[in-house]
Amino acid sequence: MRSNLQVGDTEVSLLEVPAGGAPLRKICRTSAPSVEVLFPLENTVVVRNDNRDERVVRPDESIYLVGHRRYAVFSTQGGLALAVAVPLAAVDEYAGESGHVELMRGSALLAPVKKFLIGVMENHDELDRLPAYFIEKLVWEMVVSLMLESKGAASLTRPTLGMLDRAMAHIAAYRTDQTLTPVSLAQALNISMRQLQRVFAGMGSTPSREIRRQRADLAVSMLTNDAFRVLSITQVAHHSGFADAAELRRAFEAFGYRTPSVVRGVSAR
Repeated sequence: MRSNLQVGDTEVSLLEVPAGGAPLRKICRTSAPSVEVLFPLENTVVVRNDNRDERVVRPDESIYLVGHRRYAVFSTQGGLALAVAVPLAAVDEYAGESGHVELMRGSALLAPVKKFLIGVMENHDELDRLPAYFIEKLVWEMVVSLMLESKGAASLTRPTLGMLDRAMAHIAAYRTDQTLTPVSLAQALNISMRQLQRVFAGMGSTPSREIRRQRADLAVSMLTNDAFRVLSITQVAHHSGFADAAELRRAFEAFGYRTPSVVRGVSAR
C-alpha cells in the first residue's frame, strides 16, 4: 500500500502511528483551508488539535478537524490510520466553522468508506484510467455523507441527494462482493426497495444497473492491466463481483463494451 496519494486538491495519506504514546504529527495543507478526516484502521488513537484538545477515536469511529494547521496522533499500541484532506470549500456547507472538531461514530457508511479508501491506496494504478476529478468528487461525497449522517441527515432538507451519495459509496466499496444486490443495498441503507428505486430513478438509472456498471468498469480495469494478465476471464469475473464469465460478457454487451477477450487482446497490442 502506498503512503500518500494526491488526487486534484485532495490528499489521502497512510499514517504509521508509533506504539508507546509517542506522537505522530500531521501537518495540514497550507495552500488553502482544509478539512482533515482521520480513520483509525487497527487500534484506538488519541487526536490532539491546535488548541491541545484531545479526543479518543476508536477503530469503529472517525474524526474530522476543520481549518487546523496541524494535529498529533497518539496510540499506546501503535497501528495504521488513514488521513483524508479535502478542501474546505468543497464541504464547508456541512463541516462547520474553522476550528471545529467532530467525532463520527455509529455510521453504517464508515466501513465501506474505509474499504474504498484502502482500495484506492492499494490499487491506485487500476484507477489511473478514471478522470482524477471523478475520484476526487467521490471522496468528497463520501466525506459529506459521513458528516451528514453524524449530524442527523434525516433532518436535512436534501435527503435524496445524501442517500444517492451513500448508495454510490456502498456500491463502490462492495462491488466485488457477489452478495451485493439491490435488496442488500437497501437493507444496508435502512430504506425500502421502493425508496431506493426512486433515488436511482432521479439519475435515470436503477440500483441493479449501477451495481453491474461499477462491476463492469472494474473488470475493464483488470483486463487492461498487465498485473492481472495471469487471471483467466472467469477469475476476472469473480474478482469483479460477477458469478461467472457468461454474466460478465452479458454485462459488457449491455454497456456497449467489446467482449472480455477482445478488451484484453486490444490492451496487449
